[in-house]
Amino acid sequence: MRSAVTLLCCWLVLGRAVAQPPTDLGSVRSESGQFVARTAGKAMAFSGTATVQQVPGGFVLNPNFKASSDADVTLDPALLVISCEKIKQSLLAMLGERDQWQGRINLWINPALPREQGPFLSGLAGPGGWNYQLALPSPINSRVLLRGVVRALLVEMANREAGTQSVEVPAWLIAGVSAHLQAESLTELVLQPQVSLFADGVRRPGHEGVRQQLRGRAALTFQELSWPEPEELTEEKGDFYCGCSQLFVEELLRFPDGSRCAREMIRQLPRHLNWQTSFLQAFSTHFAQLLDVEKWWDLACVSFTQVDAADRFSPEDSWIKFEDSLTVPVEVRERADELPAPLEISLQEVIATWDPGRAAPVLGRTVQSLELLRLKAAPELTELLDGYLATLRSWLSDTRPNSPAWTAKNHEAQLAGLRHFTCKELSALDLRRAGLRTKKISPAAPARAEAPARPPGASGVYSSKNRPQQP
Repeated sequence: MRSAVTLLCCWLVLGRAVAQPPTDLGSVRSESGQFVARTAGKAMAFSGTATVQQVPGGFVLNPNFKASSDADVTLDPALLVISCEKIKQSLLAMLGERDQWQGRINLWINPALPREQGPFLSGLAGPGGWNYQLALPSPINSRVLLRGVVRALLVEMANREAGTQSVEVPAWLIAGVSAHLQAESLTELVLQPQVSLFADGVRRPGHEGVRQQLRGRAALTFQELSWPEPEELTEEKGDFYCGCSQLFVEELLRFPDGSRCAREMIRQLPRHLNWQTSFLQAFSTHFAQLLDVEKWWDLACVSFTQVDAADRFSPEDSWIKFEDSLTVPVEVRERADELPAPLEISLQEVIATWDPGRAAPVLGRTVQSLELLRLKAAPELTELLDGYLATLRSWLSDTRPNSPAWTAKNHEAQLAGLRHFTCKELSALDLRRAGLRTKKISPAAPARAEAPARPPGASGVYSSKNRPQQP
């Protein structure tokens, strides 16, 4: 009777009805049908020696991630599928994605599985696509459970366009997404039997745990996040790796098109042997090479750990420095025998009328100025600053030597299209900036809008006044 009441409370509070098992006695299927959970009738044998074992048409994966705190959860099939659906919905909301699952995830609760050897994720590619099995010990640490389900979901998303070879999902993405969802509300995602669902949920401040970890300690570099050593994932150091990964993921999502780029990266994974290639292609509007990622990550860590509220510029000072950074000082002469007169021109005029090679160092200095300002500017300006940085980085990336636009046969048409598109983006940001300035920096942050896709064959040149072209 008590278990029936618990299940009814879950249905009322979460709106997640659990269907009756379609085939196996004792199995429970989630509302979407992607998750099927059951308790194993007998112990299943697993090898704990190899972290990844490729088998014909499939794989067996032991994430080898430990957790040093948080409560243990005794798994119940009915509550487990509800938790998995909630985790999936939170992940989809973070990515701005719709539920389009293709591979079923079978959840095997195995009390005989040693905690240090689970969870195990295995997959098998068949004529109808991939299917997965996630073997879980019970009881299991709640964070380990969350990370195991997130791993299974990300692998399922990435494998939708893969063949018989499973893709490589980077460890930082799994750890960072899991830590982000945990910070949002772990207690609301992972349900336990005989625990009241009407009690006040315990919400964790999203960044406070990471800030505590990074005080007096340097964050992991992008290289260390990309290729963690086994000891970085142990119980003693795993929390620090997850904290750095959480900050890395959340900083990526702060880009105006961050969610779209993350979705694109997952979609690109099957197309490349190295996930870093997928990452650079998906985030090409922000990073031209891995060195750019390292520099951006270093600045993000400095901003997060070293700039307190007392050290930031006031809103008014932030505006003055912001607007100063968006103009380019030049000198002009009416006649050759006259002294040069100072003049300020806009970024659009530099892009529209200057040769890209001569404009690059000037716009590069603008990017550096905006990056430094971002460290100490009023928080209300961060999103707008990120918009300008993304647009300028994209222009510098698209017009660098040996870029597709630079080496194309129709070079002039490509360049004209890029000029038109970039100036249009900058003008739209200028309008947002003017509106925000009029409101004296509204406390409510402006709605985040994803940047429009850059048309590879856009044509037309931005129309501007006749301005000097010499810096």
